[in-house]
Amino acid sequence: MPLKIHSKLANKPLCSPPTSAGFTIIEVVIVTGLIILLASLLIINVDPVGSKKKSRDEKRMSDVSTIDRAISEFVADKKRYPDQSNILRQSTILPAGSSQLTSSKSGWIQEDLSSYSSLLPIDPLNDDLYHYYYIHNLNSYEVNAKLEILTTEMINDGGNDDSFYEIGNNLNLISP
Repeated sequence: MPLKIHSKLANKPLCSPPTSAGFTIIEVVIVTGLIILLASLLIINVDPVGSKKKSRDEKRMSDVSTIDRAISEFVADKKRYPDQSNILRQSTILPAGSSQLTSSKSGWIQEDLSSYSSLLPIDPLNDDLYHYYYIHNLNSYEVNAKLEILTTEMINDGGNDDSFYEIGNNLNLISP
């Protein structure tokens, strides 16, 4: 006679069916890969360094327009150009007798422009490479700025130097 063993475990399966309480390793790998892909696409499209350069370039173009407007209004009032003629001014160099670079009374352009601008703009970096230039002769003037990223504006400004953004009524005064 065969021996019968009675057990509570005899009626239970050896493996229990999977439950949906967690994630499989494949699901985790796929989701992680998608997150990495989306993050890298976002970084490439946003380009924080490029957007800072573009922002500085837009500020430069605005500043040069402010200087241009101040010079034009000065000429309309005084019938002459501000500062000494044929002297190349740079926004990094304070002329003798001037108080500070951004002073509209006597800054890097050595003339009182306070009636036309509250401050004399300087480049956002204002270093050896990125700064503003101004020169005039008795009949015309030019203001220049080097841009970091908006190169088409430098090429299409009508001036004689494609490596600078040039504005004024004679864009040949500052030689390349």
